[in-house]
Amino acid sequence: MAGQLHAQVQDQEELNIVQLSGLVMNKDSTLVIPYANIYDPYRGRGTNSDYKGWFSKAFLAGDSIRVSVIGYKNIDYVIPSDQGDRVTVIFALEEEVTQLADVEINPFPTEEIFKEAILAMNLTEDQNTVLRNSEPDVVRELMQATPLQGTPSANYRYMMDRQFLQLQQSSGPIANPLLNPFAWGQFINSLKRKKKKK
Repeated sequence: MAGQLHAQVQDQEELNIVQLSGLVMNKDSTLVIPYANIYDPYRGRGTNSDYKGWFSKAFLAGDSIRVSVIGYKNIDYVIPSDQGDRVTVIFALEEEVTQLADVEINPFPTEEIFKEAILAMNLTEDQNTVLRNSEPDVVRELMQATPLQGTPSANYRYMMDRQFLQLQQSSGPIANPLLNPFAWGQFINSLKRKKKKK
């Protein structure tokens, strides 16, 4: 038992944990790059930089981490073991320019040939169904039959409520409604109203 405990303590001492903090910027160090991925591909763990490009995460000394952002070249960095348990680094990422192949927008030489090709096209049954369901009379009937909860304004209200709730929950502890005396008062009043109606 004592031998196992001693081996566990020795293993923990050999694991040299380094708190890596850093700032992710562009190559000229004129702009910070927010929400960059800083991760260890071998261990599958990491973090993201915040909206100011700053991050801080504990890694093991000798780990190879990768800093990546869409539109920039990746940087690989090995956590040093000879600089103590705290290391601060500025990562300057170089922009990556990707050359896309040319796209021919209109392969038809004239508008008449394009119209002939469209008219000669054979549609599948599913495509014909989509066309039939897009006719103005069908769309008007669907709009009249759609219940209130399916309207864009209801979706917008739901989204705004969810955002407000998320903001409320991120700014502090969530209140328990069972401990709220005003909620209990509303509950008791609603019970009294129900009794009077009967």
